[in-house]
Amino acid sequence: MKVLLAGCGFVGERAADQLHAAGHEVIGLTHSPESSARLAAAKPWRVESCDISNRDSVAALAARLEASSIDAFIHCASSSRGGAEMYQSVYVNGMRHLVEAFPQAFALYTSSTSVYPQINGETVDETSFADPDRDTGRLLREAENIALDAKGAVARLAGIYGPGRSFVLKNLLEGKAAIEGNNGQGRMLNQIHADDAASALVHLITHRLGGIFNVVDDAQMTQRQCLEHLCMTFGVKLPPEREPDPNRKRGWSHKRVSNTKLHASGWKLRYASYFDALRDDPELASSILRLVQTGGEVVCPRQPNIVLIGLMGSGKTTVGRIVAQMIGFQFVDTDAMIVESAGKTIPEIFAAEGEAGFRLHESAALRSLLGKRGCVIATGGGIVTQPRNLPILRHLGYIVWLDADPERLARRTAMNTNRPLLAGEEDPKAKLERLLTERKPLYKSLADLRIQTAELTPQETAYGVMESARVFFAKMKR
Repeated sequence: MKVLLAGCGFVGERAADQLHAAGHEVIGLTHSPESSARLAAAKPWRVESCDISNRDSVAALAARLEASSIDAFIHCASSSRGGAEMYQSVYVNGMRHLVEAFPQAFALYTSSTSVYPQINGETVDETSFADPDRDTGRLLREAENIALDAKGAVARLAGIYGPGRSFVLKNLLEGKAAIEGNNGQGRMLNQIHADDAASALVHLITHRLGGIFNVVDDAQMTQRQCLEHLCMTFGVKLPPEREPDPNRKRGWSHKRVSNTKLHASGWKLRYASYFDALRDDPELASSILRLVQTGGEVVCPRQPNIVLIGLMGSGKTTVGRIVAQMIGFQFVDTDAMIVESAGKTIPEIFAAEGEAGFRLHESAALRSLLGKRGCVIATGGGIVTQPRNLPILRHLGYIVWLDADPERLARRTAMNTNRPLLAGEEDPKAKLERLLTERKPLYKSLADLRIQTAELTPQETAYGVMESARVFFAKMKR
């Protein structure tokens, strides 16, 4: 199948990737030649520039592509946060131009569940009243009708989130969130992960399913329900209540959007709920923490844990156990967590899945510690090599780097057969020297404290960790 995808943004790019991976011929459209060139350099599918709001531009594209060869198109372009004028130009006019230029193609328009104006918490499906009173909402409906009149499909997407984009979590961490109305419960949140939104578009296109379909996950919840869970996970206070904002661009609504029709067509979710995605998407929580940590607007919360980093053999497990016993904290070892979860030893994981597979297990173990407090966490030596892990490590607590010279580390690990990275022909000391050279900048950038353990006993090191952590947490409480 040859598919034209107008708009290669947060969802559109994912849909194009999924279609290409399934063996379809994809042509992605971007607004400008500059963005087209950038995307074409990164993608295996074809990219063209076309201003779909301009009829002549779309007609010229149709002539270049031989319009009759296009089997389907998806209108997934964005209004770039514009108002009614941009909605008219990009959504209504753009949809009309595509239908005119590619009359034989199956048309899919990506709309929004904001077209449902209900405010009493009722469940809405594709047959429910959808006649919004805002100009932007009415223009969405007009674009929908163009697709439906062409015997195509409309995908009404709920609030989209994914790596680098989660307004609910980001606003909470930045202190901007609030619980809006509904007797202190807040409005109903209807959300969808960007990967699942893209898979729904691919499903509708490849099965040529006409009509309207709601694209939302299985776990609609009130703002209070969602924020209470997130506050427990990320260690922040529940935000205040406030009256609904009457000036929201698409209006304030409170409804539970049903996805029963889409499920019945055979579509399957990857992330049934927002909390499933926080647990299972390797990049979601990490990416939002990174945005907040580097944004400079607020100080991102740090949890009351002690995190030990450093090369294998540096004493993280030994020292961690002593510190935990001294202060009454729980001791946690990420390597032990991985072994328990996988049901395999670390060498067995490396043998079956390679280092890349092991690193995925390691990141999952780290994410599972979100929400933990009162722990001493001993991490694997290579945990810092995965960028996704760094924001989570910073969030989890006070970070201490246990540093030792490679010769000493080689002696400590000489009889340990549970170190796959030291297996092979390379001399262990040389390997440790190389690993330290590679990882030292990462350890240094993360650590709140560096302890050189060469001349210290484990007990002396543990005392240093404990005292420095005590001072750090005391300052946090001020």
